[in-house]
Amino acid sequence: MKRLINIFILTASMIYAQEGPSVASKQFDGEGLAKVEIQALYNYFMGELEKASDGPITAQENVDQAVAGLELVTTNCYKKDCLAAAQEAAASNIFLAGTLKFIKNKYRVKVYKVDSSNPGKVKTYKIRYKGETDGFITELEILAWKIMGKEVPGRLNDKRKPNQESLFEQIAENPWAQRGAVLAVAGLGASSYLKNTAGAAESQKQIDRLKGINPNAPGIKAHQDSMDGAKSTAMLSLGVTVGSLAYGYFTGVFSEE
Repeated sequence: MKRLINIFILTASMIYAQEGPSVASKQFDGEGLAKVEIQALYNYFMGELEKASDGPITAQENVDQAVAGLELVTTNCYKKDCLAAAQEAAASNIFLAGTLKFIKNKYRVKVYKVDSSNPGKVKTYKIRYKGETDGFITELEILAWKIMGKEVPGRLNDKRKPNQESLFEQIAENPWAQRGAVLAVAGLGASSYLKNTAGAAESQKQIDRLKGINPNAPGIKAHQDSMDGAKSTAMLSLGVTVGSLAYGYFTGVFSEE
């Protein structure tokens, strides 16, 4: 009898050791869709997450109760500290939270993942999809497998539908393209500022030279007008440089997320 008990304990220990990391997910915050639609789409995601996970999935009700009152819920805070606090409250190895939006006729998803095997790090996954709802659902299901680091099943790849975003839309919403555009404008502004500042300084030199020869020299006014114009253009260029960088900062263009 004692031997049977020992075998049972050993077997249970082996099963537990082979079990994968526990996963908890907070329901996505939504925008642009009805609450029932957001719930339905989230359910599709969770259905595939359960298939992709080797470990147990924490019941949604338990997750909701655990994170209620935390900044993740009360202020929609997705910063590292807020996500870490939610993971600790949910007592999971992997914790997921994110947003699901329908804006400008496009579905947009951003999922944040914190993993106890990689403490202090937040990994972000994104989807931007333009097309029919069933096509977006497939992308959501595929995302679940990618988040868990698993190979996407053929049954999902086979039913994917093309993203109907135009090439212009893809470029316009590409964060690197946005950063490039902002930096290009800032660079042009800075170049113009330096060029016109140097021009104004050169005009001032010519004014000083002419005044040394003849305070009433006819060329002085022309150089004065040129200097004033260069200074005005330089200040405008400086404003463009500062303004473009400020735009990039406050709109999140330079964000790593």
